[in-house]
Amino acid sequence: METFKIILLTVAVCVQVTPQESTGGPPIQIPKPNISKNSTHEVLYSTETVTLHCKVSIRASELQYDWYKDSVHLETDHQFSISVTNGGSYECKAKNGSSESEKSDSYTITLQDLPEPQVQSDWTEAFPGEKVSLQCVIPGSETWTYMWFKGSETISSDETSIKDNTLTLSVKSNDGGPYMCQAKLKDRTVETAKSKAHSLTVYGSEPTVVLKQDPSYLEIYTGEQVKLTCSIEQNTSKWEYKWQKDSVEVNSQTYTISNATLDRNGEYTCTISRRGMTFAKSTKLNIREPPRPELSIESEWKSFYPNETVTLKCAIDGDSNEWGYEWFRNGHQLSGDGDISISGNPLSIRSAKASHSGQYSCRGKHLKRTPVTTGQTGALQLHVHDNTPKPDISKDQWFEPFYTGEKIQLGCNMPGDGWKYDWYKDSKPFIRDPMYIIHSASPSDTGVYHCTAKRGNFSVDSETLQVRVEEPPQPELSIESEWKTFYPNEKVTLKCSIDGDSNEWGYEWFRNGHQLSGDKEISFPGNTLSIRSAKASHSGQYSCRGKHRKRTPVTTGQTEALQLHVHDNTPKPHIRKYQWFDFFYTGENIQLGCNMTGDGWKYDWYKDSKPLTSHPNHTINSASLSDTGAYHCKAKRGDFPVDSESLQVRVEARPPAVLSLETELSDIMSGNILTLRCNVSDGKQWSYAWFENEKQLNGSSDMYKVTATEETIKSEFKCKGIRTERPLYSALSEGFTANNIILKRKILLAISGCVICCIVFLIIGCLVLRLTRKPEKKETVQDDLFFSMADSKNQTASPLEEYMDNSPTEMEECEEKEELLTDRVSDVNVDVVIKDEDSPAAEPNGLTSFKGL
Repeated sequence: METFKIILLTVAVCVQVTPQESTGGPPIQIPKPNISKNSTHEVLYSTETVTLHCKVSIRASELQYDWYKDSVHLETDHQFSISVTNGGSYECKAKNGSSESEKSDSYTITLQDLPEPQVQSDWTEAFPGEKVSLQCVIPGSETWTYMWFKGSETISSDETSIKDNTLTLSVKSNDGGPYMCQAKLKDRTVETAKSKAHSLTVYGSEPTVVLKQDPSYLEIYTGEQVKLTCSIEQNTSKWEYKWQKDSVEVNSQTYTISNATLDRNGEYTCTISRRGMTFAKSTKLNIREPPRPELSIESEWKSFYPNETVTLKCAIDGDSNEWGYEWFRNGHQLSGDGDISISGNPLSIRSAKASHSGQYSCRGKHLKRTPVTTGQTGALQLHVHDNTPKPDISKDQWFEPFYTGEKIQLGCNMPGDGWKYDWYKDSKPFIRDPMYIIHSASPSDTGVYHCTAKRGNFSVDSETLQVRVEEPPQPELSIESEWKTFYPNEKVTLKCSIDGDSNEWGYEWFRNGHQLSGDKEISFPGNTLSIRSAKASHSGQYSCRGKHRKRTPVTTGQTEALQLHVHDNTPKPHIRKYQWFDFFYTGENIQLGCNMTGDGWKYDWYKDSKPLTSHPNHTINSASLSDTGAYHCKAKRGDFPVDSESLQVRVEARPPAVLSLETELSDIMSGNILTLRCNVSDGKQWSYAWFENEKQLNGSSDMYKVTATEETIKSEFKCKGIRTERPLYSALSEGFTANNIILKRKILLAISGCVICCIVFLIIGCLVLRLTRKPEKKETVQDDLFFSMADSKNQTASPLEEYMDNSPTEMEECEEKEELLTDRVSDVNVDVVIKDEDSPAAEPNGLTSFKGL
């Protein structure tokens, strides 16, 4: 490392002293000097040299200097500057002959040791292709330049990437080794020593992924815990681990399955990644259920009698030495006792009792893999009799009765093995065998049977068994409908029935003596023959017989023949109107009928293709305009429908009845009589019916007078026309209420009286004015003193003169007002009547009032 030398120049300011006369003078006074250095750096390192100067503020050419370090005088040849290589406290003083200055203030030089660079990096190993960064770190804030070394060789920036204090390597296989750095101060001769070596290990081309399974069994049993661990064979770090199976990911170096299940079977992949490099390795985990043991009984027979020895064995395929066994009876675990021994594999009952009966099962328990147990075996029923039973006598088919020609098989059985059997019919021996077979039964085989079971000297008689043999039953044939004749395309169903359990029998069908087989049109579901779409060719003599489903050789005799007739074609239903009118009036009853020849028909009615009712007749009790349309009916029996022709029905509105109010002047003046008129204007002769509050009144005239009372003025009146021919009556008129009319009349009479009174008063006033008018007088009008003579020619007449001159005009105006008021009264009478009572648009019942006024 270069040593930077700092030279401090002390400029001695000499004070030019005029030489004293030879005759002598006072000595020169030298001021106190100051010390300075030749470097501006705050921090000085031990390898640098510093020059100190002793500076005096006078000019003198003969000054000498003494230097002191830590108060000890230095040999400096009296120079004004010295070179310092050690730290300490320095002082100086100047002198000239016998004159000398006092010591300068002390000047302390501190030299620091050079800092030691250090290579810092998290990575001590790498693989080719990875990027590794090394940093050269120096404490302090100086500006350094850096040099890198691998071993003893300098690394240049051409070989790799060096930026500031960082060295970045794109690792190659030969990049392993020790790395050092060194720093140098810019513009100074200060250079540090090399740092300590940082060792970088470079492995082969890629890391070796090691997968471990714990426990390491080839097969893991369900319920066990298993751990999969992923690691790197090389001594490396900073790896990220991820386990993956199907779509499940676990970011961990160890994948733990606490309770293994079959769905955890499969391939597990560990992926490692670091600095953009990724490697993967897979392992397969085999999980299966523990082997299932098999339970067996170690004897020739399965049922036992008291005091017999019973041995049960529980076996597992494979290495049975790895398994122990647990035993259960009726779901409860067994422990050994005086009668039962469970040491080793077999379970042994030395002396059987009835209490030892039950459901036995076992399971294996692994001797090394503690939590592993097998499932329990299927239960094995062990039965120990209380006593020795009788042999069981049985019929192979427990029919009651048997039919002629059937096979009868009787069995005799005694629980356990080693038994021999003898058979008896009605107490007579005839065969020695566990089974007694009658290949083709006849009524003579009817009788009482029993058997005897023998084992050694011990024999036991069975109970007796009754066998009865009869002829098969006779079926009955019927047709499944109310009708016996059919039309084309109808469905026909014949039923063949046998009393008793009909599910036991199948059936065979015959037509005209020939057996039928199923085809597209004829099928035989259950005990029926079904013809999906009848044709005339299906007519004929039908019969059937039963055939037992389980007892194969058993068949019944044929039934008597049944005659089936199918027509050649299908007629349409007959549709009709009971009143054959061209049109109906609203409110009339309309009755339509539908009929189809034959029995069992049901009928549906339609109007404009919309369904209405299901009945032979369709009745409209009160026709409306919406009932106009095309009607047709559909006859249906079973699944077979037939549509009729369509029938047009037309409904027209009844002629309307119009209720109007007919009033006269005398009615208006009396104020309590109203005349109503009812009219049907269709050109026919009509009588009329009147209604008050929906209750019919007496009278058939078109006029009806209403006397205003407290009840009638609030009542609603209606009318309608009646006659003896269609239409028998008209539509009901709109309602009329008298209350508003009476009120309007009273108001009209009051207004008319007031107007007439006003007219009378006006006429009287005009007459009085005419009689009391003064005669004309001509007087000389004096000039107004306030007018000048020049204005007298233009002066107008006085107001009194104007009034007297215009008096005839005023009378004319009075007469005109009288005529105008008279006309107005007439107009008011007419307008009030028309506007308040006579306007058809204003009254909802359309009445017309005061027509004769």
